Amino acid sequence: MRHFPFFILILFSVVISAACIDSQGGTPSSQPYPSHTQTANVPSTWSMKLVWNISTVGIPFMDMAKDGSLSAVIDDHRVHLIKPTGDSVSIDLQGSDAIQPVITGVIVKGGNVYVLGNYEAFSGMRIYSWDGKVGEIRVGSFADCIMRSPDGSHMCHLVTLSPTEQLLTCDGLKTKLESTDYAINAISDTGVVVLRRKLAGEALVTKNGKKLLTLNTPSVIPHDDKLLVSENNTLKILALKGEVLASREKAGFGLTTLLRWTLIPTKRYIFRYEPFGDTHVFTWNLTEVKVLPGFPYFANENFVVTAKGETIRCYSLNDFHEVFNVKVPGDSIGYIRLSDDGKVMLVSGETGNFWLYAEG
Repeated sequence: MRHFPFFILILFSVVISAACIDSQGGTPSSQPYPSHTQTANVPSTWSMKLVWNISTVGIPFMDMAKDGSLSAVIDDHRVHLIKPTGDSVSIDLQGSDAIQPVITGVIVKGGNVYVLGNYEAFSGMRIYSWDGKVGEIRVGSFADCIMRSPDGSHMCHLVTLSPTEQLLTCDGLKTKLESTDYAINAISDTGVVVLRRKLAGEALVTKNGKKLLTLNTPSVIPHDDKLLVSENNTLKILALKGEVLASREKAGFGLTTLLRWTLIPTKRYIFRYEPFGDTHVFTWNLTEVKVLPGFPYFANENFVVTAKGETIRCYSLNDFHEVFNVKVPGDSIGYIRLSDDGKVMLVSGETGNFWLYAEG
């Protein structure tokens, strides 16, 4: 297999990995979804305690299972697997290799941790469980990035085959791309994948290995079988065939520091950050119903997590009451993940460091 020189891999790793490091897939609808009924006898608020943390430096690659049962973070050439109890194991990704790997992403799926990287003998994924390495998958000449859908049912990875070609593999289905400037925006729970072309300023929409649509803006996020599109500062909701289902002017979105999207869709609401402002909450007909303080770092079907100043706050999507808050643990916030029940939260800094919280 032909490999690029190792110093070029390091340079490409920083650029391409950052290009698709964080995204939350999803799909909108032109009508509001049915409201969620909170389970009886479940406390409406709780406190969170720090159960694990580590100091690191570098791109904050991390992921957490939907139920919070397993988290994974990358520390240089090691991967740490952490349980909500604070128990953890640390695994050396270099193994018997003479050269340290260049890691480009990590996801948690099905109880395993997939670490995409450029290793000494190959580019691809090494797969780990709590007990250690369980397998590996070899791909391409350079490993670009890896991502999963919010519910964990779909997984995609993007690799560079040559100076003119990339290959997208989603759930085993391969799509060849005649360029090397693609990055993954997001994957929806129904398997819709959106890629952006960083140089061309376009977005490519695929599903089940088929190319469906090309849009003249890179700011596109899927949710189920619909698309959220930002064009000329207008937010649009599209069907997969391109039909406009709803639109709202002066509500565009894009990427910010660490390439985090300023918009997060869920089944009931769309959370959009107003630059230098707060989080505006829209229904699927794009009616504004609420404003929450700060930037939206994460949302699932039950909660949304925002941060402003020195405080991280979690709100219930049932009535937007504050469920818990914690002080920002470091100098900055990179990414946040929250379990479906809101009882486990993983936080990173912008340039490293990780903190795991659990109810207590």
